[in-house]
Amino acid sequence: MEIKKYQQMMNERIEKTVNRWEKRETVSEDELYRFFHNVKGTSGTIGMSELKDIASHHLEFLEEKSGKLWTESEWRVLLKELPVYKSEKEMPVTENIWTGDLTEQEERPFILIIDDDVEFVTFIKDYLESNGFQTIIALTGEKGLELFYDMKPSLIILDYILPDIDGIAVLKQLLEKAQKEFTPIVMMSAHSSSENRARAYEMGAFDFIGKPIDKNLFIPFINNRLKFRDRVNNFVLQDELTGAYNRKYLTIELTKQIKKLAEKTTPAFSYVMVDLDHFKQVNDNYGHLVGDEVLKKFVELFKRVARPEDSICRYGGEEFTFILPDTTRHQAEARVSTFRELLSEQKFQSESDTFTVTFSAGIKEVDNGSFHPKMIMEHADKALYMAKDSGRNKTIIFDRELEKVETSDSLTIIIVDDDEVVRGMLTHHYRKKGEISGRPIEIRDYDNGISFLNDKWYKRNQQYIVLLDGMMPKMDGVEVLKQLRDHYPKKDIIVSMLTARKGELEVARALNLGADDYMVKPFNVKEVSARIDRIASRVLHP
Repeated sequence: MEIKKYQQMMNERIEKTVNRWEKRETVSEDELYRFFHNVKGTSGTIGMSELKDIASHHLEFLEEKSGKLWTESEWRVLLKELPVYKSEKEMPVTENIWTGDLTEQEERPFILIIDDDVEFVTFIKDYLESNGFQTIIALTGEKGLELFYDMKPSLIILDYILPDIDGIAVLKQLLEKAQKEFTPIVMMSAHSSSENRARAYEMGAFDFIGKPIDKNLFIPFINNRLKFRDRVNNFVLQDELTGAYNRKYLTIELTKQIKKLAEKTTPAFSYVMVDLDHFKQVNDNYGHLVGDEVLKKFVELFKRVARPEDSICRYGGEEFTFILPDTTRHQAEARVSTFRELLSEQKFQSESDTFTVTFSAGIKEVDNGSFHPKMIMEHADKALYMAKDSGRNKTIIFDRELEKVETSDSLTIIIVDDDEVVRGMLTHHYRKKGEISGRPIEIRDYDNGISFLNDKWYKRNQQYIVLLDGMMPKMDGVEVLKQLRDHYPKKDIIVSMLTARKGELEVARALNLGADDYMVKPFNVKEVSARIDRIASRVLHP
């Protein structure tokens, strides 16, 4: 079993550390703190629960930067409790470990918390995630607005008072889009007066709850609001923002067209996958409201040239699909070209500039009823990636030769952690996984932040996910984060901090320096993977 290999690596690591310390007269308390900090995070991840509990206990009595020196007789008292020499049968294993099974988990609801109270959001994040939710934090209104558009959460928890923008002002900016996407906004405040509640409800908040929260009611409350959202979405077939159909309709219509082929009532149809080129730059340069206007106009122009039987569906973000009945691939290519010309003539206006947009498209012709909808979408998506990979603003038709072509649209995952067990587990997992959001992945790993920063890892226009340990020798993970944000373009690099620290100041510092997320060790590797998938699919645009 793969997990036993990592447990053995942990035991060997502890023995090597002890052997190294035995050759010295003293060991600094800083080293002891880092040692038990890493043991706590890793042992919990690989199922060594007794070891995790012992490390957690010792950390309560150690200080990270005390400067104190410990003699061998002193530090051995701490290490004698470690179950290093226990056999595998004696080793306690918890269920919350990675077993090497790469089966995809059902996607969990994603909750955005906008609140500057670091102690509170840290507690809420931990509590929600322990109950099966994914969460992401914004400590300011501005960051909250950015994450709302990028991450498309299932529910938003919004504090009434924020440091940069009033919570009601944030609510106003969120409201129109949130209502169109049936995303509940829950206002929260320690000042839960009738006046504050009334104002929040009048402005359009879905709910208002006071601090401190009642833990017995909070999870049922969240589940209730999410179930209501799901019920509404199940009855809706149209994307509220753009007027295009949604993915539910896409599934129905695609199944209908395949059935017509099987019944031989139509010779063929074409499925077209479309992506607006560099759309994130539109949002970044002109604002999300202008970006929304571009999406609405895109759909309006398609409908202008479409036949009654044609349909356009919003697949997600700036991705759309066209279903063109009784249309061969070459006919579809000609019609997409006509639409491209129409869009190129459309001028969009921001407060200070006029601009145009382009799109890339992949076409899959379906001429028999044996195709599965998933395969049709994968083939069109492959053609779309080739269109983007070869310069964008063009259309590629899928054919059998295209199946053999490898696209260069890869993501690079960089693991920076001084713990070889963590590096080994994450590297093994991602090598077996092979892709994130349909994009092939490359993997690099470093055992310290200085080696990472000094290496020539960055290439322009390449995109990266950095899994960064919060505590490392030579250079602390937060300092590595600062260097990353100071010297590299933020839009190309997602940084997720991996830490056993739960100190609110460290969390706040990391988020304020530009960390996209943080995860507390011990973690479940499959859950880390699912979380990174979600963030990458929302934030990184090929």
